[in-house]
Amino acid sequence: MLIKLAILVTHPVQYFAPVFRELAQQQDLQVKVFFGCNHGVIPSEDPNFGVVFKWDCQPTAGFEHEFISTSSLKGLRGIQGIKLATKAVAAINRYQPDAILIFAYSPTFITVSTLLLGLAGHKLMLRAETTNEALSRSYIKDKIRQLFLSFYYRQFTHFFPIGTNSINHYLRMGVDKSRMTLAHYAIDTEFFQKQVDFWLPQRETLRSNAGIREQDHVLIYCGKMFPAKNPLIIPDALEKVSSLEKEKTWFFAVGDGELREEFEGRVKLQLGERAIFVGFKNQSELGQYYAMADTLILPSQNGETWGLVVNEALQFGLRVIVSDQVGCAKDLIKNIKHGWIFSCIDTLQLAEIISQAIVQPKLRYRELKSLPHPSNLATNVYVQLIA
Repeated sequence: MLIKLAILVTHPVQYFAPVFRELAQQQDLQVKVFFGCNHGVIPSEDPNFGVVFKWDCQPTAGFEHEFISTSSLKGLRGIQGIKLATKAVAAINRYQPDAILIFAYSPTFITVSTLLLGLAGHKLMLRAETTNEALSRSYIKDKIRQLFLSFYYRQFTHFFPIGTNSINHYLRMGVDKSRMTLAHYAIDTEFFQKQVDFWLPQRETLRSNAGIREQDHVLIYCGKMFPAKNPLIIPDALEKVSSLEKEKTWFFAVGDGELREEFEGRVKLQLGERAIFVGFKNQSELGQYYAMADTLILPSQNGETWGLVVNEALQFGLRVIVSDQVGCAKDLIKNIKHGWIFSCIDTLQLAEIISQAIVQPKLRYRELKSLPHPSNLATNVYVQLIA
């Protein structure tokens, strides 16, 4: 018996594509993905990166899909988002799915589409970046959000939380644990494995060409440079590291954003030419920097529901330093072997951890079976469809 699954998502996301491809390959399952817009597959500006780009990892290849609009991400909000939601619902109804998997609960485009699809009697399942910890809210805003989400979640038959914080969020909102199946947030592990296989054998040559000595330790920051990511705590912490330790410390920064100029200037005050800022790099360009590095730092202070750069770093065998506001900390950073967790406001604690990291040998890259894999979510969705 053929089961038809519709998937609704705002736009092509590089981390979602492998899940869609896995689902499209399932026997007796027909899959079609409905994108609200085509952000990321045509040159588009990301407001937090501050650059125009498109993904180079084919985020729409390998599965049937349809674009509801060619709007920008901003066009999925407000009145325009409501108009596009009605178009999405009409398109999905024409497809006549047996079930619909929805990614996220916002913006307006997703929210209104979900409510309309629920009213139409469709079987809905949810995969979303849902936690209580990612953002702090006032008491009143928190209560309003809780009331809305408690109602919103009644539209769904099943949930696929991304991690421990996500499970706790659903429980707080009154979702029974029997209606959840944990599937940790995953990157495209096969895509990154190709980079691991290509770049890691060149690690020593790459480091030598950059002037990095064998005993030196390379820290890496990879991501957007804006306040929520809290990057400026890194130079503040480096200032508290001893001069002897700083002499053998390098820092790579991959990414861009409104804080780049200040971030770069302050790190270079501490490390001089051993601070290297390379700007925004696309998915296929990341491997060489991970291969040269020893430890990733992700110091986010809010909004970090998971932190997929941690998955990337672990696959390359890096240890990771994450703040207590990074969602994956409870799931991936469980002991000193893989990394450290620090308070996002504690500069001294971060400095002490950097000092510890400097004396630690690099890990070997982790086997794929030990990392979250896109097939986990695809398998769990399929199980729910045939149940």
